[in-house]
Amino acid sequence: MHAAKWFVAGAGPAGIVVVGLLLDLGVEPKDIVWADPEFNVGRIGQYYQTVPGNTKTSLYIDFMRACKTFQECDSPAMQELYTYELTQEYPLSIIVKPLQDITNYMRTKVSAYQSSLTGLEFSADMWHVELADGSEFEVERVVLATGSHPKSLHYSECSQEIPLDVALNKEALAQYITPEDTVAVVGSAHSAVLVLKFLSELPVGRIINFYKKPLVYTQDMGGWLLYSSSGLKGIAAEWAQKVLEKNPPCNLVRLFNSEKARQAWLPLCSKIVYAAGYERNPIPGCKPDMAYDTHTGKIAPGLFGIGIAFPEVIVDPAGNVEHKIGLNSFMQHALDMLPVWSRGSHLGKMEKLYTFNKFEELLDIHVL
Repeated sequence: MHAAKWFVAGAGPAGIVVVGLLLDLGVEPKDIVWADPEFNVGRIGQYYQTVPGNTKTSLYIDFMRACKTFQECDSPAMQELYTYELTQEYPLSIIVKPLQDITNYMRTKVSAYQSSLTGLEFSADMWHVELADGSEFEVERVVLATGSHPKSLHYSECSQEIPLDVALNKEALAQYITPEDTVAVVGSAHSAVLVLKFLSELPVGRIINFYKKPLVYTQDMGGWLLYSSSGLKGIAAEWAQKVLEKNPPCNLVRLFNSEKARQAWLPLCSKIVYAAGYERNPIPGCKPDMAYDTHTGKIAPGLFGIGIAFPEVIVDPAGNVEHKIGLNSFMQHALDMLPVWSRGSHLGKMEKLYTFNKFEELLDIHVL
């Protein structure tokens, strides 16, 4: 059993941020255990490098500069980032490559294990963590940056699914379709619009978009952004405004996603893409609907969540509830919360019992 002060599960963007900022805060590298099965910048690194970004280069640079440890990494890809036009948006590869270099660098500093989390148990004011490779740890604080995956709605009327991870890569998508196909796309947010754009540029018979929410766009309100996370931005926003809303392709039909519409139209579809959001990756020892404090990321004493699986939730000045998703949002949330999470982890007996009574119905962890 290895002892450490921090255990970070996940090496996507949020996990990279947490490890970097812990080092910035002066936590000894030997006191940080970092685990991930691939260490390839998560889903964004594995699948989404060709996806058009909706973040200006200047904001990526701000993200990099917010962490001193990132600056210690000798990364040609990071230096190349400074050569891009600051006000332009580029494919996600321009940020994935620097993040991969930073990951490789930080793995040499902390105790890094290329393995999956398989067990999580709390006893005697400590978290006991198990990995698939058999490693076991006793740690004071655990940060879950374990990510999410695309939802699949499993509509029975059309069973041949094209995974969203494939559909967001235009060249890969082209290998899945033929001119005879009728392809259903479920959703109306950023991913769905990108898939509709790609399909409209490929040889396909018909495209049917099933949507439940209207198209909304991020808007600068002078000091704050309306629909900051949920609105369309970048290439997706431009195409939706100029093409989808004003001059849609003749082979593209948009229908409100009702049961009646699905029953009438889905049997005509040969393939389907679900672009209807993401859901939390399974976490061993925890229930799928595990609750967390949407402001602080706290799940239980010494257990915290961050990233797309545990986003910060805000209400904007117009009253809209927004889940803050994106590199800069993860960075700012970690900057705000890590000093809070770093405070004393040992609880009094009554406080521990009270807190775990509150969480035990949502977690499958063992409380001893």
